[in-house]
Amino acid sequence: MKKLLTFLESNATKVVIFYFLLQLILVIFWHEPFRSDSHYYFKLAEQCIANHSFYPAKIHLYEDYLTAPLYVNVLVVVLSIWNSQIAIGLLNIILNALQLFFVYRISKKLFGEMNARLSVLLYIFYLNTLGMVLMNLTEFLFGTLVLASVYFFYKNSRTSDFIAGLLAAASITVRPMGAALAAAYLIAIGFSKIEKQLKIKRAVIIIFSCGLFILAYGEFTQSFFGRFIYTATSGPVNILIGANDNATGTYNTTVFEQGKLGYMPDAKQKTYIEKEAVWKKEAQRWILSHPIKWISLFPAKFGFMILVDDFAVTNILHVDNWYLTKVIKDVIIKRNFNFFGDAPLYLIIFYFVVQILNYIYYFSLVIILLVGVWKKKVFIIFSEKFLPITLFVILGLAMTAVAYGSARYRYPYMLFFFIAVTPIISDFLRLKIQNK
Repeated sequence: MKKLLTFLESNATKVVIFYFLLQLILVIFWHEPFRSDSHYYFKLAEQCIANHSFYPAKIHLYEDYLTAPLYVNVLVVVLSIWNSQIAIGLLNIILNALQLFFVYRISKKLFGEMNARLSVLLYIFYLNTLGMVLMNLTEFLFGTLVLASVYFFYKNSRTSDFIAGLLAAASITVRPMGAALAAAYLIAIGFSKIEKQLKIKRAVIIIFSCGLFILAYGEFTQSFFGRFIYTATSGPVNILIGANDNATGTYNTTVFEQGKLGYMPDAKQKTYIEKEAVWKKEAQRWILSHPIKWISLFPAKFGFMILVDDFAVTNILHVDNWYLTKVIKDVIIKRNFNFFGDAPLYLIIFYFVVQILNYIYYFSLVIILLVGVWKKKVFIIFSEKFLPITLFVILGLAMTAVAYGSARYRYPYMLFFFIAVTPIISDFLRLKIQNK
């Protein structure tokens, strides 16, 4: 154990350098085609460039919904400079570096230098982060904005509070879940042990800066799109996916098939506003008619968010759609041994080894956190200084569960998970050393 602590002190920088060199090699040489949301964001940005517009362009009025306005506009800028998948990969590397920097700084602020170095290593060995470098998702930009906002919030000055509010609002323009962060700040300020006048000042600064950014971004969008848009409008469609007779707790588009609640025969002729109204109405109607069934889906939603953990690992393995849950269902349960097609045996073995190690790593950290909380009764994550983070995680997971669960949606909270678990590991290591 002593050797491990020495390693953390002297070699963390070397590990970080190797980590980013590995990312660079993957981005340049390990080409992985964009699929699903990755492809959709790329397509939206390409359309904006072709129409000499920022997102959303006029042609997007008839999309099913508007999504991640700030992220797509970042893509528009990047792809206008260099229209290549590698350019997005390099953007991911930069954002990943910023995430790691803020994980380190927040951990250092809360728990000291040694724990900050440990947080960095825990972050690096989480394979989904490495796999996401090859994807085109909102997670990196959203995570960077959230972490940066929390970092400035902890600096606790008028200027830093103002910046924290701006960054929290910017995260909302990437994903609506950013609203959970702004709410967490206000609640944490209310519970803080400071004088009432200072509480009011901090809350006013946060609200003002959040509102200022949203107003500015909404006016920016209105200038070329004609509507005040500052965040995604996908809420109704996502809620409907999690609120229908065929809902499973995770992403399932059966509800949009002919004869189902979300089906619209003339969907291509309707604007996203008209579709949003229909889907919102149908979701509300179903929830009010089936409240018990809707509530009963929540365990499954949290299960998909917390228990599944391979949403980006397959990119590192360079295999398409070999998600472990799908492999277990098709190969082990259904005995479909043709699932892997003509893949060589060494690749299949390597796939299982990497997946198993990834799950062991993830669940080991989960167990460590749970044991630490249980043994300490009231752990640091429930203390006043960690309260903004704890509230963000709780409120964010609750907002997500209203729609449907996905392992990918848990990722922003994993960034703080690597911070929260480090004091427990450090205490355990010190105890082992003392007992020798």
